[in-house]
Amino acid sequence: MNIHLVFPKLPPAHDAIGDHTGHLATTLAQTCRVSVLTTEDTYDPLPGVSVRTAFSIKQRREVRGILDALEAEQPDWLLLQYNAFSYGLWGLNLHLPAMLRTLKQKYPKVRCAVMAHETWPPSINARLMIMSTWQRWQLWQLGHTADLMFFSIEPWVKKFQKWFPQIPVRHLPVGSNMPYVGIERQEARSALGIADHTFVIGVFGKVHHSRMLSHVKAAAQAVHHECKNESMQVLYIGPHGKEVAKSLPGIPLLDAGRLEPESVSRHFAAMDLYLSPFTRGVSTRRGSFMTALQHGIATVSTQGIHTDAILKQHNGKAFLLADEQDLNHFCQQVVELYSDNQRRQEIAKAARRLYQTAFAWEVIASQLVATLEEVNS
Repeated sequence: MNIHLVFPKLPPAHDAIGDHTGHLATTLAQTCRVSVLTTEDTYDPLPGVSVRTAFSIKQRREVRGILDALEAEQPDWLLLQYNAFSYGLWGLNLHLPAMLRTLKQKYPKVRCAVMAHETWPPSINARLMIMSTWQRWQLWQLGHTADLMFFSIEPWVKKFQKWFPQIPVRHLPVGSNMPYVGIERQEARSALGIADHTFVIGVFGKVHHSRMLSHVKAAAQAVHHECKNESMQVLYIGPHGKEVAKSLPGIPLLDAGRLEPESVSRHFAAMDLYLSPFTRGVSTRRGSFMTALQHGIATVSTQGIHTDAILKQHNGKAFLLADEQDLNHFCQQVVELYSDNQRRQEIAKAARRLYQTAFAWEVIASQLVATLEEVNS
């Protein structure tokens, strides 16, 4: 099968969907012919993948360059990696759905799939509410042009199947964008100057409206209270150390800052417990959560309307979930895992197994190819 993926950014640019595109492309390349059409002039090589600078988003209409890029080679499938804000200011690009319509007319043998990593932001203020009006329309236009829609969480599949009854709508989770270095806890801690007896709570990723720092604060304070004469520390990996430090007064904090992928993996190896609370609940689109599962770190997160069935099924086995509105339960679960090393280790091992069987890139790529073949048949 010949598959072309489309996204404006690739590593080393700091973009989660760009990282996703790179990992998915290199994994697909083990069994398929794969190309990536992008805007970046400089990017890390992707083993086995042809990468071409095919379009620009400096002006919205330049996405039509994708059509010219298909002149020489027309793939079986074109997979558009979609987040509205990646293709235009304010998440608006009227030329994007128009480009797909022209593509279907000009190259009728090329089938088009759209992978929606996001739909539109929650209407937490008037500005986002206004932007959501055209982003809803734009997603509707893409879905009514495509042959297949993927969504990164299962609840969106159920919601948007009603929008697009004429095409298959499927769930495709994300994997971890980080490598797994696999070093021992003691080695990781020695490199960071963390004592073996210190209990380390990990936090990873950008700070934005969906990250519940109030939950992190309350849980860290609860563990700090339980520690008594023992030591504890919060290890933060990401670009917003000042915001995290401000939200954790009186809590020992190691701010690692933004790190290269292999270094992220080494820092995860030093953690005892990982906190991953999200508004609307954790879901299979949360790459930072997937990184914790990948590294076998016992994790406490939240459950809400976006939480997938597979995550609900493994609650209490591979991680612990508390209702997003129940702060006390969240803190109780964190303290429970702090106090019970054996349970923590059991959950950590189950997390690693779950990742390898459901969310590893080989699993996701196989699921993607199987769906494309199903639609082709």
